[in-house]
Amino acid sequence: MVVDDEGELATLFKTFLDQEGHIAFSFTDPTLALEYFKQTPDKHSLIITDLRMPSLSGLQLARKIRELNTNVKIFLMTAFETKDLENRPEYKDARIDRLIQKPIRFSDLRLLVNEALNL
Repeated sequence: MVVDDEGELATLFKTFLDQEGHIAFSFTDPTLALEYFKQTPDKHSLIITDLRMPSLSGLQLARKIRELNTNVKIFLMTAFETKDLENRPEYKDARIDRLIQKPIRFSDLRLLVNEALNL
């Protein structure tokens, strides 16, 4: 599942993941993504979410997802400085598996996704 409030990015990531042979879902609204996840908590193996979004941040979304499924991998993306982010309590509570700095090359994303999914 890809969650990014920038529709073009969400679609771009979904298309890339689909082309890589994954079944991907994309959302521009983190609240809708969470509602969908609540209905299908064991259907997803990887969540890629943006950090800064309206209504729910990526960290808030990740914490709520962790309450429903502790095994799903979560990648947090941001275009902003990440220097102190990993030391913040809310980052640790969300148990983020990988922090991704935007922009990211798809060749690098492919490696990260395959590693996370043990492919």
